[in-house]
Amino acid sequence: MTFKELLDSVTFKDVEEHLRKMYPAKRCLTSMGWYKIHFDMLRQLTPKHVDDANDDVCHITMKKNDYGRGFHLDAYPMEGDLWEHSLTKELIIAPDVKATNAEIAACCLWHTSFYGFVEEQTREYLRTDNLDIELMDRWDNAIYYGKRASMNFNIIREHGGEIPIVKDLTSEKKRRLLGELKNSRYDYKRLNPRCALKKNNAGQYYKRMTAISDFIVKAIPAINDKTNDNYIDVEQLCYLFQSDIFFSEEITSYADEGTSGAKYLLYLILIYDMLPHFDRMVYIITTGEPFEKMKYEALALDTEDYLALQNVLMGSCKSGDIIFATDPSLGHQVRINYATYNSRFPLVR
Repeated sequence: MTFKELLDSVTFKDVEEHLRKMYPAKRCLTSMGWYKIHFDMLRQLTPKHVDDANDDVCHITMKKNDYGRGFHLDAYPMEGDLWEHSLTKELIIAPDVKATNAEIAACCLWHTSFYGFVEEQTREYLRTDNLDIELMDRWDNAIYYGKRASMNFNIIREHGGEIPIVKDLTSEKKRRLLGELKNSRYDYKRLNPRCALKKNNAGQYYKRMTAISDFIVKAIPAINDKTNDNYIDVEQLCYLFQSDIFFSEEITSYADEGTSGAKYLLYLILIYDMLPHFDRMVYIITTGEPFEKMKYEALALDTEDYLALQNVLMGSCKSGDIIFATDPSLGHQVRINYATYNSRFPLVR
């Protein structure tokens, strides 16, 4: 039996029960929501063999716990590969394993979610972007994120946005970064602390600016697409650079055929509490067809689901803004990119 065949033999409801028992640290609702997304994504991926993967089989065994007290179910090697390949792995179950399919699926799901990829994610995790920098420099945050941020800044400026001038960090931030520095990869005893702190600060700064500018760059095509009639512009999005707190995430639906992506995400958000609770939020909602077209031409019976999803998103924060985007490759699925930030004022004033 392959991993794909195993997933097709169980439901997430059965797997969720065992995830909660086997991995107590992952019991929170939001973690389970991400596990459901991962489960549904894997079931919809097409298995594909990759020649340089770590193995073509996965051994399901009972492994002694780290502290020597009892045994736990283990799947090796399952993590570390492209997920399309992981689905092709033949599961070899040891004779002493008495677990059900749902228990084995929970174990494999944990391993793949712990460390695994789809092709697009290698850009972020393995830093394979074509940035015209030396191979080893890719792992220097100041160089890597500095280059990525600079590329984003050029795009943002071309579309009317302004990048704020780099300002000195506050004393509080310097103390926090100095504490992080002592536990970092820099040899604190050999390097001049002032130079090391400056380098570490630059890495932190550009990492943050990359995260914010990545979000803005994702929004630019939607803002320029007049079919979606968005009210926000790039200049207003640039207020995100002024916030001290910023966090962004992407949630994509993996609804079965015949089910709307909006209903799928609505269920996730309401049941698994997938959205953070911040005062300010900005969302990019991407659908397969322009939202206005769906709403007025009633192309789908899901219009109420889309409107309900909007209401839930806007009700999750003190004030929020929504940018509508279109990606025909999504079909009936929906993607949400959200950014949370702290500010006395909303982006659109």
